[in-house]
Amino acid sequence: MKTKQITLTTVLLSSVLVAALTGLPVQDAEARPRHITCESTHNRQQFCRIDTRGGVQLQRQLSNAACRKNQTWGYDRNGIWVDRGCRAEFRVGSDDRWRGQRLTCSADGNHRQVCRADVRNEVILVRQLSRAPCRLNSSWGYNRRGVWVDNGCRAEFEIR
Repeated sequence: MKTKQITLTTVLLSSVLVAALTGLPVQDAEARPRHITCESTHNRQQFCRIDTRGGVQLQRQLSNAACRKNQTWGYDRNGIWVDRGCRAEFRVGSDDRWRGQRLTCSADGNHRQVCRADVRNEVILVRQLSRAPCRLNSSWGYNRRGVWVDNGCRAEFEIR
């Protein structure tokens, strides 16, 4: 019994060491994004079991029937449910290393500054640090390149 435990421990430690030395990320397989198709047949509710700890996004609707979150589809920690003819491909999990990250971005006077970040969903202003106002789509905003600030806005932002 102890020999099996020692062998298993050695294998696990070796895997981590190889990954560290080769620069490969050691990542939980559940954290990587996956795709699943879930469909309601005959307008009945269907439950598709999958680990949803990384979140769920509707990637592509495949049915003529509407797929509306919390109406004809939703999820809990055990999987995704669909109802009333909704059929869709869902993205489960996340590969977004920026999600939950905070960054401070500041504009010098009237010069726009872009703070590079991988923004896929949304950004919220957590705390304004300047006297100049920080207003969404006026003195700050975001796009695929990152967060931008203008007109003296300086603030702390969170990527969601």
